[in-house]
Amino acid sequence: MMGKIMSTIDREIIKPRVDAAYQEGFDMTKEDIKSFYSQGSPKRYKRTKAYENSPDSIPPSGGNGSYHYNIHLNEHSYSTGTPGFPVFQEAQHNGSGILGKADTWFEAEEDIRQALENNFT
Repeated sequence: MMGKIMSTIDREIIKPRVDAAYQEGFDMTKEDIKSFYSQGSPKRYKRTKAYENSPDSIPPSGGNGSYHYNIHLNEHSYSTGTPGFPVFQEAQHNGSGILGKADTWFEAEEDIRQALENNFT
């Protein structure tokens, strides 16, 4: 009896909230990262849009009240041989002359947390 109740709670309450938190968090992450480009176009270099195209995720998996998902950035390799994450890090702080809105990954992390709160409080 208790297993059937837990299964129903998981299926009808927990799983839909996990799915909603995941989708909301991933959608907001993509928007936050895209907002990096709102500061105009650079004159000293050509944008690759690597940062904008980097958000990725692993959808929710699990069950019985225990779920996992992952929202992350995929690393990009530049034609110069420079690895992507150091460039992404510089972009977060307007370093190395990179033009863009700072702290977009921090904003994404906050939005992921907010999505969880929105769906579980």
